[in-house]
Order: sequence, then C-alpha cells, then structure tokens
Amino acid sequence: ILIILAIGGFFVMLTLKLVPIYLENQSVKSIVEGMNDDAQRLRNKTVKGVKKEIRKRMKINSIYDFPQDAIKIKKEKNRLMVDITYDRIEPIVHNVSVMVSFSEKLEIDYSGN
Repeated sequence: ILIILAIGGFFVMLTLKLVPIYLENQSVKSIVEGMNDDAQRLRNKTVKGVKKEIRKRMKINSIYDFPQDAIKIKKEKNRLMVDITYDRIEPIVHNVSVMVSFSEKLEIDYSGN
C-alpha cells in the first residue's frame, strides 16, 4: 500500500509542477493569436517594435521569466512571421527534471489587403 501511495504522490506532484507550465503556454498562445487580430496595427512596426509589443503583452499576462532568445520575428515587405519556441525545465526531485517544449507560430500576409 505504501508503494501505491508513493506512486500516487509522485503523479500528484508531477501534475502540480506541469499545470502552471501549460497555463503559461496557453497565455503565450493567446498572445500570438491576438497579434493576428492587430495585424494592421503591427504592419507599420519594426521588428524591434513587434518584439516590444509581445513583451508588453507577456507582462500584462504575468509572464516575467521568459527566455530572451525565444521570440524570433521576421519581417518582409508583405509578410510578418512570429516564432516563439522555448523549453521549460522543471525540477521534480533531486536530480530528476521534466522538460516541456513549446512552439507557437504566426504568419501574417499583407499582400491580400
């Protein structure tokens, strides 16, 4: 019975560690989807300006600890591409950790407007 409790406790602890990571990714996903809604406003922004807009939205959504190099923006004449790819490593016990990878992408094509 102790083994069953230990295994159950491990899965409860794993769930408590992973749920906040997935909730954070849902916020990142909503930020990326929101960028699509503001496509026309973003059209005149520079790459640096788009990155600043994403960081501002992350701050509003209480995402503070985010890798600086995870946000990649590419802007061409009629196209804006946003790629947010990152990993989260969460320690579980002692030397055991879990790594979760996420990738959110958006491509806005202005040639049709």
